[in-house]
Amino acid sequence: MIRIIHLSGSQQGKTATSAKSTLRVGRAADCDVRFDKERDPKVSNHHAEFLFEDGCWFVVDTASTNGTLIEGRRVAKHRLHQGEQVQIGAGGPLVRVEFDAKDNADTTTAKLAEIAAKRVAQERAKAGGMPSGKTMLIMASTIKQVQHSTKAKTAKRWVKVVALVAGVAAVTVAVMGIVIAQQKRQIEQLVKQKEHLDKEIEAVEALMNEESDPERLASLEEKLDTLTGNAKSTLAALDKSDKRKAAALAESGDALDRQIREILAKFDASTYAVPPIFKERLKFHIDELVNAPNLKFVYRRKQRYWPMITREFSALGLPEEMAYVAWAETQFDPKAKSPVGAAGMWQMTTTTAQSYGLRVDANMDERYDPERETKAAARHLANLLAEYGTDSFMLAMASYNRGEAGVRRVLHQIAREPGGFRKEKRDFWHLYRMKKLPEETREYVPKVLAAAIVSRDAKKLGLDELD
Repeated sequence: MIRIIHLSGSQQGKTATSAKSTLRVGRAADCDVRFDKERDPKVSNHHAEFLFEDGCWFVVDTASTNGTLIEGRRVAKHRLHQGEQVQIGAGGPLVRVEFDAKDNADTTTAKLAEIAAKRVAQERAKAGGMPSGKTMLIMASTIKQVQHSTKAKTAKRWVKVVALVAGVAAVTVAVMGIVIAQQKRQIEQLVKQKEHLDKEIEAVEALMNEESDPERLASLEEKLDTLTGNAKSTLAALDKSDKRKAAALAESGDALDRQIREILAKFDASTYAVPPIFKERLKFHIDELVNAPNLKFVYRRKQRYWPMITREFSALGLPEEMAYVAWAETQFDPKAKSPVGAAGMWQMTTTTAQSYGLRVDANMDERYDPERETKAAARHLANLLAEYGTDSFMLAMASYNRGEAGVRRVLHQIAREPGGFRKEKRDFWHLYRMKKLPEETREYVPKVLAAAIVSRDAKKLGLDELD
């Protein structure tokens, strides 16, 4: 049983009591501890959970906007103590938690064996599965920890503990079996929970792809943030119990999923769930390139300029994936010219080219010099990364296509929203899901990544056998 006593906020003076093991906290209609949307703006729709786990109460932040605080410090998951105060969002309402403790001597005796078995199992694992020689020491230490609460009971009950020590070997083996079975069930539950959350995340992202109303999009994204936070917490809990299983789930998906994750990891731009429509468009562009009749011709031209390109990009520490902008722009054609006046392999405008020291006038146009324009393009992309951050490398590439003024305009619009200056609001994935970027720009990024992935598969496609 837990009691939530409201010390401030819209529910001040009220007390919520529940026997449930999980209580959802927030402003949404399905929350067990619900706050008023207008009077408690610091509280997210699905802000946090009070969770009873392993005999203890915890507060878990579920990817809220303003955080969950204990004594002014933001926490992700915190074990609660009797009478502790929790702030729901920085500057938000304050609650005090109280809960019933029902352990008796018999319960302590049972827990004693389980605690000992877990520690014995840990030491056995460290010893490579062989007896560690520490069993008796572990049992003695565990008994000492609970002695104060148990020995205070009747002598008859204390005999149970003494008897347990006398038969420690048999009890340990039996309880170890129980613990292993419990751990197996817990792992299975966590796996099922993550799979269920992943399906919910996929469904929400599908709805976001079809939605155009800004308010409904914002509501769906908040739900997505909550689900993603829960999925990450579940994966972290699984990692503590079974690292191999957690790693396998984290790397789940097809070959394209793994290639996307590998590229994003280079830029610290990982996201828990890549929007299905982004992956769909990426696959479309990959298929388009693979089936293009001039693929071998373009790849041969790319190989001609690639040593020079990677040299200039490496000089500024730019990952080579960004150089595939030249494939998306012109298929590495140094003589290309657009109807609006952009020119060269990198399709730089006159103004941009001149700002990086290229000569563009009636007598000479250095944009048609592959090496000079590549050097300028690398500096331009490096400047965009410096402005947006390496984790927003896709936003930098989008800006290359859209023009930095267009992307800055979008970011300045976001800045007018509550918390619009925060990193997660300026992230490419946020702008992509919320449809803040133009369709052409949304399509440009998967187009660039498609070229990078096709080049990675050059051997499989037979492209590296070209003369």
